[in-house]
Amino acid sequence: MEVVTAVDKVFLTILNMSFTGAFAVAAICLARLPIKKAPKIISYCLWAVVGFRLVFPFSIESVFSLIPFHAQTIPPDIATQSVPRIDSGIPFVNDAISSVLPSPASYLDTAVNPLRVWTAIGSWVWIAGSAAMLAFGVVCYIRFKRKMGSAIRVEGNLYETDGIQSPFVLGILKPKIYIPLDLSDQEREYIVLHERTHIQRHDHIIKFAAYFILCLHWFNPLAWVAFHLMGLDMEMSCDELVLKNLGGEIKRNYSMSLLSIAADRRVLRSSPLSFGENGVEKRVKNVLKSRKSSRIAVALAVAFVTVLSFGLVVSRASVDDFTGSGGGNGNGNGGGVNAEMTYSLADYYDEDGQFSDLGLSLDEKDSERVLAVSGGDILVAGDRRYEVTTESLTLSFYPQPSLDQVIRWWADCLDSWAESGKVTEVS
Repeated sequence: MEVVTAVDKVFLTILNMSFTGAFAVAAICLARLPIKKAPKIISYCLWAVVGFRLVFPFSIESVFSLIPFHAQTIPPDIATQSVPRIDSGIPFVNDAISSVLPSPASYLDTAVNPLRVWTAIGSWVWIAGSAAMLAFGVVCYIRFKRKMGSAIRVEGNLYETDGIQSPFVLGILKPKIYIPLDLSDQEREYIVLHERTHIQRHDHIIKFAAYFILCLHWFNPLAWVAFHLMGLDMEMSCDELVLKNLGGEIKRNYSMSLLSIAADRRVLRSSPLSFGENGVEKRVKNVLKSRKSSRIAVALAVAFVTVLSFGLVVSRASVDDFTGSGGGNGNGNGGGVNAEMTYSLADYYDEDGQFSDLGLSLDEKDSERVLAVSGGDILVAGDRRYEVTTESLTLSFYPQPSLDQVIRWWADCLDSWAESGKVTEVS
């Protein structure tokens, strides 16, 4: 039996998290539309849901989940399955994707499993991309940190330098604020307050964590979208907090300060672990349009975001099912499958590579047959017997090239079910 390496398992775990994370990003992008007039801190907080889905491989199942597919769409052992099959929880998606995956027949006469090769290649490409992203961030940070070595300390963590045209915060544990030398007193007051608000809210740490997550999911375009929009929501929510502290009457002057800093400046790309005045045009529009929201509007927005967050954090509740290849039935009594029955796959697989019906109630669709077994049923593989410990299992079967492959697959999948707690070996 082929062995799935730890690297492959991690890669497939990341891939599964990226699928659910991508759905969460798409949902939040749509959700930002009805709450675009609400305080930006609300949409900013929503991105925590995406971070959770992209980082944590576990989740709580619930019937209230808004995610339409299983969190573990790609089985961790898919590269070693006799007939690889995904389990998204959406039948037509399973069929469409699984049908193009290489079957055992494609490598019976060789020692090479193509899916195993693809998984290994994908794993190392992912590692190389993540390492390159991390290296880029660290190198840029170190180079820029050295460049700021000539900055003049004004007070506390505030520094001035003539080597930049735009203010920014740099650092993680001890963040420092760097501002240009040619700021007016008014611009300096607004900008310093803005950057200190970032630090007080620990935005510099959040930006660091967000970039690390991006390094893990660099291959996912929606992860880049989330990184950009989260940064924009971060800046706009910080602007709103500054306006709240200084008073709404400064909106025009504050906007002019942003425009003054943005006008004719050279874009200085420092490090993804630092942040400065980005998305100025959208920020200015948001500042000029900002007004105090009513308590009812804020309450509705918070309620909407709370429900959406819960629906995206929890995973789709699933009936324990297995979608694989070549399966079996046994012991036909006609008219359905009752609890505490025994099923042995090989006994009912005929010479033509088809499953014998034997009176069992099987749903047939093209070449697929579906058999439902209940808790207490016994599944047999050779001299080993397993009892179904979950409430039910739904098995999807496909013909295989030979009986030997069927028997080998059946033993493998029972081992997999035993590891996941779906069945327990009995004497």
